[in-house]
Amino acid sequence: VDGTSARVNGSNNNVVVCTNGAATMYFARESKGHAGVKGTPIETFGGILIHDHEACFYSYGSDHQECMVHIERYLKDSIENEKNLTWNKSMLELIQEMIHENNLAPEGIADEKIAEFEARYDAIVQTATKEYEDEPPSDYYRDGYNLYLRMVEYKHNHLLFLSNPLVDPDNNLCEWKARILKGKINQAISLRSFEHLTYFCECLSVLDHFATEGADNLYQAVKEIFKRQRPAKPKDKKSESSNTDLSEQKVG
Repeated sequence: VDGTSARVNGSNNNVVVCTNGAATMYFARESKGHAGVKGTPIETFGGILIHDHEACFYSYGSDHQECMVHIERYLKDSIENEKNLTWNKSMLELIQEMIHENNLAPEGIADEKIAEFEARYDAIVQTATKEYEDEPPSDYYRDGYNLYLRMVEYKHNHLLFLSNPLVDPDNNLCEWKARILKGKINQAISLRSFEHLTYFCECLSVLDHFATEGADNLYQAVKEIFKRQRPAKPKDKKSESSNTDLSEQKVG
């Protein structure tokens, strides 16, 4: 699951994107948080959610996996802004190694290897603790320190993909789907009302469904929707009588 902003008539709105690889749905929302989740599959989902540490998502699903690609970006930012520290470089190398190992073992990583990764994770976190004690974060830049605190508190959610081969280490698919919406809005669409954003999200959901189902011609698949006819309404007796009178008059 992922979220992205959408400009509507000069103001920011939110779009929640949900995908399981087989289907993707877009939901227009006026706000984030629990109000934005209401009415989406997340609200009643009983599986594992993969997301970029959106705090409210932790109230839903049975478990959670942090997007490790986002963590890599945050670590690179910390390396750039905290050149005197070593924990960020070590953690980035570890994450890259874990993802690589995960890609090589689609059936699951060996327990011994998982234990090794977890031990190295703990050791790097301890290094971060000491480094920040020796050199506390500045008021100018605290993102690296905040990331360190998050990785301490949410260790399980950063490493869940190691022990569960069904869990991806990132939500890249969802983020890519969100970019489709964002790109269209930035390049070719001007939304003048929240209702228009809702229609746009519904249309994108339908288009993604056709594309995922392997429609030979996306244009024709959409065209068929508009060609469908509703059943004709039965004529009332008064109308039939009136038509008969007119017919007789013409014949006469």
